[in-house]
Amino acid sequence: MANRADIHVHSKYSGLARLAFLRFPESVVEPEDIVRKARNAGLDTVCITDHNTIRGGLIAQKFAKGFDGVSVVVGEEISALEGEIIGLFLNKEIPKGLPAAETIDLIRQQGGLVVAPHPFSNHVPALGYLVDKLPIDGLEVFNAGHVDGFANHRALEHSQRGNWARLGGSDSHTLDTLGCAYTEFDGYGAEDFRKAVQDRATRAFGVKQSTFMGVKWTMEVVLESDVQIVKSVLMRNYDARPDDVVRSKVKALPGHKKLAALMASAFFLLPPVPYFVVLTGEWRMREINAKPIHDQNGEKPGLF
Repeated sequence: MANRADIHVHSKYSGLARLAFLRFPESVVEPEDIVRKARNAGLDTVCITDHNTIRGGLIAQKFAKGFDGVSVVVGEEISALEGEIIGLFLNKEIPKGLPAAETIDLIRQQGGLVVAPHPFSNHVPALGYLVDKLPIDGLEVFNAGHVDGFANHRALEHSQRGNWARLGGSDSHTLDTLGCAYTEFDGYGAEDFRKAVQDRATRAFGVKQSTFMGVKWTMEVVLESDVQIVKSVLMRNYDARPDDVVRSKVKALPGHKKLAALMASAFFLLPPVPYFVVLTGEWRMREINAKPIHDQNGEKPGLF
């Protein structure tokens, strides 16, 4: 029987990113909520792949042990020197900033799988044609966050060489987008998923995230940041756990910067500013990813 896995999902442990002129969380989703949503979305397996940490994956995996119907794979989207690499089935965190070959070696030492996420994207860090030179198990040929379609098309065409498993991932940063793209495999649970990737017996499906989903995500992270700032002001014992990047960042902000952040976010949330920001980002994505990708020698291999 065929089942579905989402191989690229982010929780609130993915850290901070720049959104227009502000810095906000990549995600504010609790790992436990990802497990609940995954079951409701019909997923058999969900891979938590936070940026440069396995914290969210470990929490979700522990929660899922008492939650029937969903297997959790602990993963990490690692910022290697040459581009982002996903490691799956990890038990130790892999540091960022290492060469891609060394990063892959550390994944292998844990018995993990190596995935090239959005390998031919021009607007986020990607390995590009280095996938031909590195020992990679799978290519993400459908990333639901790449709404332009160019990068996915390049990845799918390149995968025709048959050297990798073809994988689909939502690149979800909010519950609404979980499972938008997925990997189909035969069997049940994480170990059957692992075997299917190793045997290159997977199939990628999905739909791109809608503009409305993008707008909802931006508003979600901005509002949560505002809530945390207000709590830090009103609560004497505001908890800034070391593993909570958002709370730690808020805790460290001086009062005048907290006020400035609240004022800036209030402007950001005014209609139609969120729509304008998301639409502008989508337009820039299309413009950037439509450009030819060059190989490591600076030559243009063509657009397939």
